[in-house]
Amino acid sequence: MNNDPILEIRSLRKLFPAGRQRLWGEPDRFVHAVDDVSLTLGRSEVLAVVGESGSGKSTLALTLMGLEKSTAGQIIFNGQDITALSGRALKDVRRQMQMIFQDPYESLNPLMTIGEAVAEPLRVHKLGRSGGR
Repeated sequence: MNNDPILEIRSLRKLFPAGRQRLWGEPDRFVHAVDDVSLTLGRSEVLAVVGESGSGKSTLALTLMGLEKSTAGQIIFNGQDITALSGRALKDVRRQMQMIFQDPYESLNPLMTIGEAVAEPLRVHKLGRSGGR
């Protein structure tokens, strides 16, 4: 089985401004939501991120998906640095990624059938034929 790296994270940081702003507009404090995270994930590996509430798990996931902009560091996906991607290029990369939340109510819409839930990402990303979904 091929276990080449599919994801490399190098010194990733995400800071949020906190406290009062100084005269020149910079905050006087920052919350270090993700602080110097580095890891390599092989193609055949699975990663579970666990921790206390407020420990940065969701911020890490949102940053990896490009839904939050990192403060520093690199995210290498499939050999491509995606840290600075935006627009169409970022959307194309996101099609190859998925976050799965532990809470089933966050992951599955209880008003949808299983078939509808499986077909939704295909429809959103315009994949496959509409009759074959």
